[in-house]
Order: sequence, then structure tokens, then C-alpha cells
Amino acid sequence: MSGVPYPEPGHLPFLLGIVGDSGSGKSTVAAGVASLIGPDRVSTLELDDYHRHTRAERTELGVTALNPSVHNFPLMQEHLQLLARGRPARSRAYDHSNGTFGSMRIVEPNEVVLVRGLLGFPNDELRAAYDLAVFLQPEPELLFRWKLRRDVKTRGYSEAEVLKYIAKHLLDSKEYVLPQAERADLVVRYEIPEWDAPDSEVHATLTLRRNAAEAVRSNGIAHRFADHVSFEASGEALVLKVDASLPAEMVDAWAAERFPDTFTPHQLGSFMDEDGNDSRLVPLAFAQVLIADLTQKLRRRAAAPREITAAA
Repeated sequence: MSGVPYPEPGHLPFLLGIVGDSGSGKSTVAAGVASLIGPDRVSTLELDDYHRHTRAERTELGVTALNPSVHNFPLMQEHLQLLARGRPARSRAYDHSNGTFGSMRIVEPNEVVLVRGLLGFPNDELRAAYDLAVFLQPEPELLFRWKLRRDVKTRGYSEAEVLKYIAKHLLDSKEYVLPQAERADLVVRYEIPEWDAPDSEVHATLTLRRNAAEAVRSNGIAHRFADHVSFEASGEALVLKVDASLPAEMVDAWAAERFPDTFTPHQLGSFMDEDGNDSRLVPLAFAQVLIADLTQKLRRRAAAPREITAAA
């Protein structure tokens, strides 16, 4: 066990879900968010641990990892409920290096439980487990290039293997993964002006709903980023369009103000560029700070009603 103390009654964990297709940047976004909140205050639940089959078994069955049939949703829901009540969850760990299961993984509840995976809220029942649901949705060209880059350079796949996988899972992604965006409180969509534009021209559109939209409307960032981020109402949703020209210094100043004890310059927006080198994507950094800030604001708002629930 990690030795993380269970949250006191009245201070139950805040469940943050970061969900998206393979290669959409879940690990990258989650790392930046956790670093801002404070690694010692965040526990991580990997939803790949709820695969029912190894990679070889899925291949034999002719199904992709995106198919709901290969996920143990009842166990996932049970563990989410345990963590929300301040209790640990125990599951076997999925190993991406070989597609098999390793030793048991114990997730201790912390102030924030960051849940990351492909199918985090595939239905309304599972969606209800989260205090903040985030869906990452790079446009198809970006998703293709990011996944190809990651799997070849860091996971040991050949380019041919990755291309074969992408072609196979496109239909499953459209049917099972993308509909989760409609259940999310925040959808982060990355886009490029032309299909062959470099990553430096990536801009982002963030669509916020419900409590997330309300929290952003009241946090004063519209004035701070007026020259580089547009704020538009779309029904009850709030849409933020983050330009690629947003200066990194502005995002760093915002992060330092909101997280003075944990922010370290240049820790945000880090990603692998076309050459496999560490680079920085400012719209990504903006999304990371926004998610971390929303988590803290909504967690404080949720404390009072959850204290009553815990006492009951």
C-alpha cells in the first residue's frame, strides 16, 4: 500500500475523469493537472486495468480495446463508488508493453482521484460517478499523427502495426468512444488550420457545460486572455476558443497565481514533437490549468453537501 491516509469524513475524494480515444493525450493532460494540484494529493485510477482480456485474447476474439464487451464495467463502477466513499480499490494492472496483466494494483483514495481511460462514462450510470468529466477530442488528423508518433517512439510498435490498428478501430471509436463527449462537462478539441500544419499551429476549442461553465464564467479569465481566447455562449454551454498564438508567459502567470505552491515553470504543455523531442503546446497548457482550477473550485463547492452525505 502507498500509505496515503483515507480522507476524513466530510472531505471525500473528488473524482475527475479524463477520457478520450487512444492517442488523444489523456496521460499528458493528466500529468499536468496532477502536477498543479500536487502529486501527493492525487490518486490515479487506470481504466485499462478493467480490460477483461489480454491483447492476444482480444486479437483472437477479433475485437478492439474500444469495444465495451472487453471492459468490466460492473467492477469499474464498484471501484469508483468505493473511491468516492474514501475506500481503496484493488485491481490487476494492465501492462501496455506486452498487453498482459501484471501484479495487483491498489489505488488509495486521495483528495482527488484522477480516472483515466478509453471508456470512463459510456453510459449515464457510470457518468454519475464523476464530479468532473473531461473528454479529449483531437480532430482526426491530429489524433492519427499523435497516436502514430507515440506508439512508434515510446511503445515499440512499427508504423505498419499502428496503421493497421488505427484502420481497425475507427468504427469502434465512432460508435463507442466519441459519444462520451455528449456526457462530458468539458470537451477539449484540438484542431489545425490545414491537414499538414505543424503542431505549433494547433489551437483548441473548449466546450463547458453545467457547473463547469458556471465556474469559468465567474473566474475572471475572460478579461485576462481577451486578446487570445474568445468566450462565446452556445445555448447553456460556454465555448472557449484558444488561439495558437497565446503566449506561454500568460498561461504560466495564471498557473503561478492559481497554484503558487506547486507550479514549476515549463512543466505545462509538454508533449512529444514531430522529431520525438520534448516541446511545448500552449493551448494544451491552458487546458491543463483550466482543468486543475475547475477541479479545485468544484471540489470546494461540493464539500458542504458531501459532508452531509458522509455524516448520514
